[in-house]
Amino acid sequence: MKMKLCVILIVSTFLPVNSVFVYKFTELVGCSDSVDEPILLYSLDRNEIVFEDYKANNQVSRLPPFADPVHFENLYDYAISKRDNCIQTIENVTATIGNQTENKVPPDCSIYPKHDVVPGEKNNFICFVTNFYPPHIKLRWMRNGVFVTEGVYISQFSINSDGTFNIFSTLTTTPDKGDRFSCMVEHQALDSPHSITWDESMEPPRLTPSVTPTVVFAVGILGLATGIFFVIKGTCFR
Repeated sequence: MKMKLCVILIVSTFLPVNSVFVYKFTELVGCSDSVDEPILLYSLDRNEIVFEDYKANNQVSRLPPFADPVHFENLYDYAISKRDNCIQTIENVTATIGNQTENKVPPDCSIYPKHDVVPGEKNNFICFVTNFYPPHIKLRWMRNGVFVTEGVYISQFSINSDGTFNIFSTLTTTPDKGDRFSCMVEHQALDSPHSITWDESMEPPRLTPSVTPTVVFAVGILGLATGIFFVIKGTCFR
């Protein structure tokens, strides 16, 4: 049976009075007739606010600790109704146009640390997966070739203007010298699981204390020369 997907996107734009800032509040609803992974996500300017965890029957806030918490009353009941309406939409469309073969688009993947990696200091490694379709995808982390689950977070989907999807995952851990971190991606458009790996060779070289003063001195000389040029130019063309 061909998998059919329905995504409902509701976008509200807020323009504060006497302000030029525009905020885009989005409700994303998604479902499939073959994979039990419904989506109900609220975001502001593509930043996650809250989503409904259907399996745990609770809403999950994605706001940072310093922000005021957001709680939607009766969100689970609303999420169930949205899921049911989404499934009904798939059935109605299928009855009208029949089964359609869906295009499959393989994901683009990248991996990088949030901060400069220092052995013995906690860091976040980010696996960013973009531009894939359909949205059903599996991400797993490995450390030195061994799968890990502790400290792993997997985001909800976000949708692009062309209908493809993005997702990211983070691994919060304390790296040791020589560690290799890999993100394994499994998707229908890939012939086999795809792994991308970060190791110390990917970390950009740091400026040593002896190099830093030289760079500062060179920038200072450049600034001085630029200043002299404009003073001379201004004098000559008066």
